[in-house]
Amino acid sequence: MSLQQIVSWIALFLFTATPAFANVVVSEIAWMGTADSSTDEWIELANTGNSAVDLSGWSLRADDGSPTITLSGSIVANGYFLIERTDDNTVPNIPADLVTAFGNGLGNAGETLVLRNASDVEIDRVNTA
Repeated sequence: MSLQQIVSWIALFLFTATPAFANVVVSEIAWMGTADSSTDEWIELANTGNSAVDLSGWSLRADDGSPTITLSGSIVANGYFLIERTDDNTVPNIPADLVTAFGNGLGNAGETLVLRNASDVEIDRVNTA
C-alpha cells in the first residue's frame, strides 16, 4: 500500500461522520410519579453530541408493549428532551418537549424501555428495576 493510499484511508476514517443519534440516551426516568400523583411520570432523553437530533419517527417502547411512545421534535446539541405523561405540570418550571399518554403508565415493579430511531434501530435500553 502506498503512502498516498494510507493517508487517504486515515483521512476517510477521521472525517467520516458519526450518526448524531448515537449520542442520544435515556438519562432519567421518574417511574413512580410524584408525591402529588402516581401518574406524574416523566422521562428525560439527553443528547451528548455536538449536533441536534431530529426525533421524528423515533419511539420509546417498553418490552411488554406498554407504554409505546412515538417521539417528535428534536434535541439540541448537548441538550435534553423532557417527555411528560398526560400534562405539562409534572416537572415545575420546565416546559415539556412532549406531553403524551404513557398507556397504563410505567411499571413500578420494573420496566425495560428501548429507544429506537426512525429506522427502528435500537439506540439505548434501560431497565428501571
